[in-house]
Amino acid sequence: MLTLALKKEWVDAKRQGQLTWLLGIAALLLLVACLSSWQSHSRYVADQQAVSQSERARWLNQGDKGPHSAAHYGTYVMKPTSSLALLDAGLQDYQGNVIRLEAHVRNNALFRPIQDTLSVARFGQLSPAFVLQVLLPLFVILVGYGLVATEREQGTLKQLLAMGISPARLFFTKTFMLFTITSVLLIPVALCILVFNTLELRTGLFFGVYLIYVFIWCLLTTAISSLANTARKALIILLSLWAFTSLLLPKLAISYATAVHPVISGQAFQSRIESDVYTQEREQAIAKFKQQTLAHYKVSTTAELPFNWGGAQLQFGEQYADKKFDLLFSERNSQLKSQSNSYQQLGILSPFIALQTLSMGLAATDFTHHLHFSAAAEKQRRLIQETLNFNQRDNANKTTGHYKAGIELWQRIPKFNYQHPTFSSLYQQYIPSFLNLFVWLVGLTLLCAFTLKKLKLEEQR
Repeated sequence: MLTLALKKEWVDAKRQGQLTWLLGIAALLLLVACLSSWQSHSRYVADQQAVSQSERARWLNQGDKGPHSAAHYGTYVMKPTSSLALLDAGLQDYQGNVIRLEAHVRNNALFRPIQDTLSVARFGQLSPAFVLQVLLPLFVILVGYGLVATEREQGTLKQLLAMGISPARLFFTKTFMLFTITSVLLIPVALCILVFNTLELRTGLFFGVYLIYVFIWCLLTTAISSLANTARKALIILLSLWAFTSLLLPKLAISYATAVHPVISGQAFQSRIESDVYTQEREQAIAKFKQQTLAHYKVSTTAELPFNWGGAQLQFGEQYADKKFDLLFSERNSQLKSQSNSYQQLGILSPFIALQTLSMGLAATDFTHHLHFSAAAEKQRRLIQETLNFNQRDNANKTTGHYKAGIELWQRIPKFNYQHPTFSSLYQQYIPSFLNLFVWLVGLTLLCAFTLKKLKLEEQR
């Protein structure tokens, strides 16, 4: 009986031609999105490697100069991308991907690719993530809205139940068939993961959460189709749920998060850095450090110190500014993380939000991973300043005239080699989204139980 039911669904789908067209359109959209994303991803990887190599060469070949001049000369570091970013670029184009490392200043990330696109293009980007997160549920709905409702309209539902097929077997057979058909579109995702990624926790979870997402929509579609009196009514209900959870609610969630946790503009933040860091208090702290140093070495002038005072003063000034930077950036990043957390928590109302958060996190393209890169870049900046300042402190008083360092010193600065953190070290950030997907599964399980009761009553009529 079960085999006959599956054959019937397949024959109906072939006769109408709807399934073939929908599969073809969805596959074409996904193919175009993957090819476009692969080109952008390959270009980004090539640019990142070129920038890394050229900046290293520029740093080593800057010539002989004073260490502090080299500190101002600075260098640029570019954020590497992950291979999963090919499928979900996330916030990568919006956060900036290049940071300048220089003396006295902690810079924000520069060069956001989204700034180079037309305003209209920002709302029409076709990416694999968009197809899978927004259009794939629509495909599930268009394929499955009439699975049970059409049977009811045609009068064949009672016949199937009378043939001995239990409501549970009928329901889950149709759900399984819908899940099998729509999961075909995840094959390109699996191929991308196998070709461009190593098999690890991130890749396994990435593919797994998308399977769960598809299964959630398959359960929801079959349940609504079973509860609705007509296929048209089921389609209207499902399209309304799709539009609300995938289009409207995410926009409302973003507006809510930014309203509850407002953040000052980048220009205002930069002004605050300049006003809070380089103050009269900083000059007083340097003057106090000078007096303490002279007293410690029991001398009356800095010229009598056994080291170069300029290098020691510069390093003290850097450390003083770093403490201020830490406070200001920590405050701003906490506000931004609060926005992100508020948005993530609303995933209990939308599986799209839960999946989007997990997808970006697993692809290392969300705000959490951007903060990790920014922290690593700042650590490199401080290492550069410390190495240069200490070199000037220890060597500048040993020469007459202006002290200059050369390539031997520049080589002591290690090449910036950023590695994305393991997902296991950050998993706590994404627990709410995992729980939200679980809540959706539990809620749909209860809905399925209610649906089966209704089908059983229909069988007894």
